[in-house]
Parts: sequence; structure tokens; C-alpha cells
Amino acid sequence: MSTTGFGPKMAWLAVAAEWAHVMDALDLRDLGVVEPRTGLDLAHFTDDRVVVAVVDKWCLVAGKWLFRWNGIAALSMRLGAEVQYFATDRSLVMHRWARAYGADVSMSDEDALIDENDVFRTAAEWSVDPRTLPIASLHIAAVPVHG
Repeated sequence: MSTTGFGPKMAWLAVAAEWAHVMDALDLRDLGVVEPRTGLDLAHFTDDRVVVAVVDKWCLVAGKWLFRWNGIAALSMRLGAEVQYFATDRSLVMHRWARAYGADVSMSDEDALIDENDVFRTAAEWSVDPRTLPIASLHIAAVPVHG
């Protein structure tokens, strides 16, 4: 199987739940299967599309739209699942992560001197490092108009 992935200047979720349940909980509209590079380009360069992939037990949702998303505890409670949030963009000097089990949320210290390598290291420790993913295709989805 081929691999693809994404790196800096991206925000993403890793959710320990079925992808269809995650899409429903986020009010995403499935637009179908797409070749990874095309989907990742759309998610990176637009505010209204995200990509959805499954790696092991994790549903990954990635896209620029998630930079302004803040519903980690609500999503975790709704799905009854662990939800992880990651974002890194060195041009915005934004590098953060958070993890939720229901209403219990732990986050990176925004005052700490962290960089994108810390974000990817934490993602690898908690769930999946998105820089190399064993996927041949992924879903592209439209984000909610209200969000």
C-alpha cells in the first residue's frame, strides 16, 4: 500500500470512533472518495473542505477549517470517545495539542516554547503521526456552513 501524509500548516483531529459517526457529529457532508494528494491540497488551501481517513482505530479529520474549531470536549462527550486535537503553523507561530475524554481536557501550555516537531511527536505518542499514513484514498467532506 502506498503512503501519503501531511505536515506543517495543518490542523487535525484523531478520534477513536467510526468515521461515519465522526462525520455526523461534526456535521460534515461526505463528498466521496478522492486521491490523497488532491484531497489534502483541498483541505490545506480551502476553508470549506476537510479530509477524513482511517488509520488503525483512529479516524483522522484534517483541514484548515479546524484551526478555528474548538469543540473537543463536546465532540468527545457526544461520541463517548477519546478526541485529540493538533494544530501547527510556524508562520502563525501556532503549535498546540489537546486531548479529551468527555469533559476532561488536557492541553499544551501555550506559553511553553514548543514547535511543530513537538506537535508531531505528541501525535505519534498519542495516536498517529500524520506525516506518513498508509492510505491509498480518503474521503473529502464539506464543512458545515454555520461553522
